[in-house]
Amino acid sequence: MPSFFETIVHQIDAGLMYFFRLAENPMLGYLVGIAVLAALCAVLGDLTIALAFRLNGRFFNRDNRELVQMQNKSLLALQARDKESYQACNTVANESFGKVFFSQMALGASSLWPVPFALQWLNGRFADVAFLLPIPLGTRTSVGYASTFIPMYILMRILFGKIRTRLPGYRRLTVSNAAEDTETESMLRFDDVFPEKGGQRT
Repeated sequence: MPSFFETIVHQIDAGLMYFFRLAENPMLGYLVGIAVLAALCAVLGDLTIALAFRLNGRFFNRDNRELVQMQNKSLLALQARDKESYQACNTVANESFGKVFFSQMALGASSLWPVPFALQWLNGRFADVAFLLPIPLGTRTSVGYASTFIPMYILMRILFGKIRTRLPGYRRLTVSNAAEDTETESMLRFDDVFPEKGGQRT
Protein backbone atom coordinates (compact mmCIF):
# COMPACT_ATOMS: atom_id res chain seq x y z
CA MET A 1 0.00 0.00 0.00
CA PRO A 2 1.56 3.34 -1.03
CA SER A 3 2.32 5.85 1.67
CA PHE A 4 0.58 9.21 1.93
CA PHE A 5 3.66 10.95 0.49
CA GLU A 6 3.81 8.60 -2.48
CA THR A 7 0.12 9.18 -3.13
CA ILE A 8 0.63 12.95 -3.16
CA VAL A 9 3.61 12.61 -5.52
CA HIS A 10 1.59 10.44 -7.90
CA GLN A 11 -1.31 12.92 -7.83
CA ILE A 12 1.02 15.83 -8.62
CA ASP A 13 2.67 13.83 -11.40
CA ALA A 14 -0.70 12.97 -12.94
CA GLY A 15 -1.90 16.56 -12.64
CA LEU A 16 1.19 17.95 -14.37
CA MET A 17 1.16 15.33 -17.13
CA TYR A 18 -2.45 16.26 -17.92
CA PHE A 19 -1.27 19.57 -19.39
CA PHE A 20 1.47 17.90 -21.42
CA ARG A 21 -1.19 15.71 -23.05
CA LEU A 22 -3.73 18.44 -23.80
CA ALA A 23 -2.68 18.88 -27.43
CA GLU A 24 -2.56 16.09 -29.98
CA ASN A 25 0.68 17.43 -31.39
CA PRO A 26 3.45 16.18 -29.06
CA MET A 27 5.60 19.30 -29.43
CA LEU A 28 2.67 21.64 -28.81
CA GLY A 29 1.60 19.57 -25.82
CA TYR A 30 5.12 19.70 -24.43
CA LEU A 31 5.25 23.49 -24.74
CA VAL A 32 1.83 23.86 -23.09
CA GLY A 33 2.97 21.66 -20.20
CA ILE A 34 6.26 23.53 -19.83
CA ALA A 35 4.38 26.85 -19.80
CA VAL A 36 1.97 25.64 -17.10
CA LEU A 37 4.80 24.21 -15.00
CA ALA A 38 6.81 27.43 -15.30
CA ALA A 39 3.74 29.51 -14.39
CA LEU A 40 3.13 27.38 -11.30
CA CYS A 41 6.76 27.88 -10.22
CA ALA A 42 6.45 31.63 -10.72
CA VAL A 43 3.23 31.84 -8.67
CA LEU A 44 4.56 29.64 -5.85
CA GLY A 45 7.75 31.70 -5.70
CA ASP A 46 5.80 34.96 -5.55
CA LEU A 47 3.54 33.60 -2.80
CA THR A 48 6.65 32.57 -0.86
CA ILE A 49 7.97 36.15 -0.97
CA ALA A 50 4.54 37.42 0.13
CA LEU A 51 4.55 35.00 3.07
CA ALA A 52 8.05 36.14 4.04
CA PHE A 53 6.84 39.76 4.03
CA ARG A 54 3.84 38.85 6.17
CA LEU A 55 6.07 37.14 8.72
CA ASN A 56 9.05 39.53 8.65
CA GLY A 57 7.70 42.75 7.11
CA ARG A 58 8.20 44.74 10.30
CA PHE A 59 11.86 43.78 10.43
CA PHE A 60 12.37 44.64 6.74
CA ASN A 61 10.71 48.03 7.23
CA ARG A 62 12.73 48.68 10.37
CA ASP A 63 16.01 48.02 8.56
CA ASN A 64 14.94 50.22 5.64
CA ARG A 65 13.96 53.06 7.96
CA GLU A 66 17.24 52.77 9.85
CA LEU A 67 19.18 52.88 6.57
CA VAL A 68 17.37 56.02 5.40
CA GLN A 69 17.61 57.77 8.76
CA MET A 70 21.32 57.07 9.23
CA GLN A 71 22.10 58.02 5.63
CA ASN A 72 20.27 61.33 6.07
CA LYS A 73 21.91 62.03 9.41
CA SER A 74 25.35 61.33 7.98
CA LEU A 75 24.75 63.81 5.15
CA LEU A 76 23.43 66.45 7.55
CA ALA A 77 26.46 65.88 9.80
CA LEU A 78 28.70 66.29 6.76
CA GLN A 79 26.91 69.53 5.95
CA ALA A 80 27.51 70.71 9.51
CA ARG A 81 31.15 69.59 9.26
CA ASP A 82 30.69 67.32 12.29
CA LYS A 83 33.23 64.65 11.42
CA GLU A 84 32.60 62.40 14.43
CA SER A 85 28.83 62.34 13.94
CA TYR A 86 29.27 61.76 10.22
CA GLN A 87 31.55 58.77 10.77
CA ALA A 88 29.26 57.27 13.43
CA CYS A 89 26.11 57.67 11.33
CA ASN A 90 27.85 56.50 8.18
CA THR A 91 29.05 53.35 9.93
CA VAL A 92 25.53 52.50 11.08
CA ALA A 93 24.18 53.32 7.61
CA ASN A 94 26.66 50.89 6.02
CA GLU A 95 25.64 48.17 8.47
CA SER A 96 21.96 48.81 7.71
CA PHE A 97 22.68 48.67 3.99
CA GLY A 98 24.30 45.28 4.46
CA LYS A 99 21.25 43.96 6.32
CA VAL A 100 18.85 45.33 3.70
CA PHE A 101 20.97 44.00 0.83
CA PHE A 102 21.22 40.46 2.20
CA SER A 103 17.52 40.47 3.14
CA GLN A 104 16.66 41.30 -0.46
CA MET A 105 19.02 38.59 -1.68
CA ALA A 106 17.37 36.06 0.63
CA LEU A 107 13.92 37.07 -0.58
CA GLY A 108 14.98 36.69 -4.19
CA ALA A 109 16.43 33.26 -3.50
CA SER A 110 13.31 32.15 -1.63
CA SER A 111 11.22 32.69 -4.77
CA LEU A 112 13.34 30.16 -6.69
CA TRP A 113 12.74 27.12 -4.48
CA PRO A 114 10.12 25.51 -6.82
CA VAL A 115 12.57 25.47 -9.75
CA PRO A 116 14.84 22.60 -8.55
CA PHE A 117 11.77 20.45 -7.86
CA ALA A 118 10.38 21.21 -11.31
CA LEU A 119 13.70 20.34 -12.95
CA GLN A 120 13.91 17.12 -10.96
CA TRP A 121 10.42 16.14 -12.09
CA LEU A 122 11.26 17.00 -15.70
CA ASN A 123 14.37 14.88 -15.43
CA GLY A 124 12.30 11.90 -14.40
CA ARG A 125 9.85 12.40 -17.26
CA PHE A 126 11.90 13.87 -20.11
CA ALA A 127 15.53 12.95 -19.44
CA ASP A 128 15.73 11.06 -22.75
CA VAL A 129 14.03 13.78 -24.81
CA ALA A 130 16.35 15.87 -26.99
CA PHE A 131 15.57 18.87 -29.17
CA LEU A 132 17.69 19.31 -32.29
CA LEU A 133 19.30 22.71 -32.68
CA PRO A 134 18.84 24.46 -36.04
CA ILE A 135 22.45 25.60 -35.76
CA PRO A 136 24.93 23.36 -33.88
CA LEU A 137 26.73 24.95 -30.95
CA GLY A 138 30.19 23.53 -31.39
CA THR A 139 29.85 19.79 -30.97
CA ARG A 140 26.39 20.09 -29.41
CA THR A 141 23.55 19.44 -31.83
CA SER A 142 20.69 19.09 -29.36
CA VAL A 143 19.48 20.35 -25.98
CA GLY A 144 17.34 18.89 -23.22
CA TYR A 145 14.35 19.90 -21.12
CA ALA A 146 16.24 22.53 -19.10
CA SER A 147 16.86 24.61 -22.23
CA THR A 148 13.11 24.93 -22.73
CA PHE A 149 12.00 25.23 -19.12
CA ILE A 150 14.40 27.95 -17.93
CA PRO A 151 13.58 30.50 -20.69
CA MET A 152 9.88 29.75 -20.20
CA TYR A 153 10.22 30.26 -16.45
CA ILE A 154 11.90 33.64 -16.96
CA LEU A 155 9.13 34.64 -19.36
CA MET A 156 6.43 33.57 -16.90
CA ARG A 157 8.09 35.51 -14.07
CA ILE A 158 8.04 38.64 -16.22
CA LEU A 159 4.44 38.16 -17.38
CA PHE A 160 3.15 37.29 -13.92
CA GLY A 161 4.90 40.30 -12.45
CA LYS A 162 2.93 42.51 -14.86
CA ILE A 163 -0.52 41.01 -14.21
CA ARG A 164 -0.44 39.87 -10.58
CA THR A 165 -1.81 43.14 -9.16
CA ARG A 166 -4.76 42.90 -11.56
CA LEU A 167 -5.82 39.45 -10.39
CA PRO A 168 -8.95 39.56 -8.18
CA GLY A 169 -8.02 39.09 -4.54
CA TYR A 170 -4.34 38.47 -5.21
CA ARG A 171 -3.19 41.87 -3.98
CA ARG A 172 -5.16 41.48 -0.75
CA LEU A 173 -3.68 38.02 -0.32
CA THR A 174 -0.07 39.05 -0.80
CA VAL A 175 0.19 42.57 0.65
CA SER A 176 0.90 42.65 4.38
CA ASN A 177 0.08 45.44 6.77
CA ALA A 178 3.79 45.92 7.46
CA ALA A 179 4.43 46.48 3.74
CA GLU A 180 2.00 49.41 3.79
CA ASP A 181 4.12 51.48 6.12
CA THR A 182 3.43 55.11 5.28
CA GLU A 183 5.67 56.61 7.96
CA THR A 184 8.78 56.46 5.83
CA GLU A 185 11.38 59.18 5.61
CA SER A 186 12.65 60.12 2.18
CA MET A 187 16.32 59.50 1.58
CA LEU A 188 18.30 62.68 1.01
CA ARG A 189 20.60 62.96 -1.97
CA PHE A 190 23.99 64.63 -1.95
CA ASP A 191 22.54 67.39 -4.15
CA ASP A 192 19.79 68.06 -1.60
CA VAL A 193 22.33 68.84 1.10
CA PHE A 194 24.97 70.50 -1.10
CA PRO A 195 23.04 72.05 -4.01
CA GLU A 196 25.90 74.32 -5.00
CA LYS A 197 28.30 71.39 -5.39
CA GLY A 198 25.69 69.38 -7.24
CA GLY A 199 25.27 72.24 -9.68
CA GLN A 200 29.03 72.42 -10.25
CA ARG A 201 29.18 68.70 -11.14
CA THR A 202 26.50 69.12 -13.77
